[in-house]
Amino acid sequence: MKKIRRKNKNGAASFYVVAFSTLILVILAVSFASVIISEIARTSNDDLSQSAYDSALAGIEDAKLAYANYQRCAEASYTASVSEPTGLSDVTCADIMYWMEHPDCYMVAHILGRLGKDEKNEVVVNEVTDKTGDNNLSQAYTCVEIKRTLSDYRGSLNSNNPTKIVKAELSGVSISDDVKAIRVSWYSNPGGETYNYNNFVSNRVAFQQVGAMRAATPPTIAVQLVQTATQFNMNQLLSSTTSSGETDRATVYLVPAKNLTAYSNPSDNNGYNYIAYNGSDNNIISSGQVAATNNQAKNLPYAVKCPIDSSAEFACTTDIYLPSPIGGTRSDSTFMLAINLPYGQPDTDFSIQYLCDGGVVCSIADGAGGVDEEIIKDTQISIDSTGRANDLYRRIETRLESSDASFPYQFYAIEGLNSDSSSYAIWKMLAVTSN
Repeated sequence: MKKIRRKNKNGAASFYVVAFSTLILVILAVSFASVIISEIARTSNDDLSQSAYDSALAGIEDAKLAYANYQRCAEASYTASVSEPTGLSDVTCADIMYWMEHPDCYMVAHILGRLGKDEKNEVVVNEVTDKTGDNNLSQAYTCVEIKRTLSDYRGSLNSNNPTKIVKAELSGVSISDDVKAIRVSWYSNPGGETYNYNNFVSNRVAFQQVGAMRAATPPTIAVQLVQTATQFNMNQLLSSTTSSGETDRATVYLVPAKNLTAYSNPSDNNGYNYIAYNGSDNNIISSGQVAATNNQAKNLPYAVKCPIDSSAEFACTTDIYLPSPIGGTRSDSTFMLAINLPYGQPDTDFSIQYLCDGGVVCSIADGAGGVDEEIIKDTQISIDSTGRANDLYRRIETRLESSDASFPYQFYAIEGLNSDSSSYAIWKMLAVTSN
C-alpha cells in the first residue's frame, strides 16, 4: 500500500505566527494613529480655544473704547435719543447715550460703528499676517455688554498696588440717609487649604508676623473711612472723636483668625483684645468701635473669624457700621473708602457692598414686585464679552474702573525716590480742581 504524505500541513505554525504578528502590528498602528489623531484634535481645539479667547479680548478692548466715547459725550452733557437709532448714518453722541442706557449684545459694535444702526450681528475679528488681514479661524466676538450699575465693588490688592480708593456713587440709595454699614469681603476661599494663623499673643490680638505668613493665609487689611457733614472745617478731619461717637475719619485694621468662639464680643480687655465676632458666624464692628479708632492710642487690630471650611466666595467678611460725621448729616459727595494691604502680601481680591436697615444689602424696587441690589453706579463697569473661533466659544467678564477726571486720587502723601545710593529725592504732586 502506497503511503500518502501530507505536505500541505508543512509551515502551518509559521502561518499562525505571521497572522498573530500582523494583528499585533495592526493594533499598534491603529493605536498610534488614534493617538496622533487625538493629539491633532486636541491641538486644534487648543488653537480654537485660544483664538476664541483672543476674540473675547478684542471685544473687551472695543468695550473700553466704547465706554471712553460714552464718557466724552456724557461730560459734554449730551442726552440720549428717545428711540433706538436706525439707518446707516454716522454715530452721534445721542446714539451712544441711547445704547449705553439700553444695553444689549450689540451695543459696543453700534457705538464704534462696527455695525450699521439697524444691524444685529457679530463683529468679525481679522487676523493679521504679513500685513494682510484674513480670518482662517472664523474669529468674531458675538456679544459684548457693558453694565454701569453693579451689586458690589471689586478690586485686587498686591505689593505693586496696595491701595484702592472707592468713592461711592449709588443709584436710588442715599449714603446720607439709607446706608448704615459697609460689608468688606476679601481673599477668595482656596478651599481645603490650611491657614497659618499667627495673630494672638498671650490671648491678645496681634498683627500677623510677615515671616510666618503663607500664600494660603488671608492677609491683614486696613479699611479707612473718610466722610464729612454737608458743611465742614478741615480741622475736623484731625479732631478726636467727640463724646457722641462722631468722627470724620477712621482706620480699622482687620486681622484674620480661625476660631474666636472662646472670646466674648465685643470686648476690650484693657484695650488689648478687639474681637469682631458676635457668635453667630458674623463679624461685626459697631459704629462706636469704628469712631474710637480716631484716637490713635486705641487704634488696635480687630480679629475677624475666617473659617477654613467656608463655602462662601471669600474667606473673610466683616460688617463695619458707620459712625456719624462731626457736625451734621453725612454728605454723599465726600464719602470715600480706602482699602489697603499693609504688608503688601499675599495678593488678595476684595468686595465692598453697602448695607441698609437690618444689615441687609441695600436694594431698590425692580419694577416687577421684587428688589434689585445693583445700586452701585458708574464707580466701576462690568464688561461681559463672548468670543468665537469656528464653532468654539469663550466668555470673559471683567471690571473696569470708571475714572473721574474731575476728582484725581492721591495714593501717597509723599514719595521717596532714589535712583542710586548717592542721590535721594522726594516727590509730591498737587492737584487743584474747581470742586
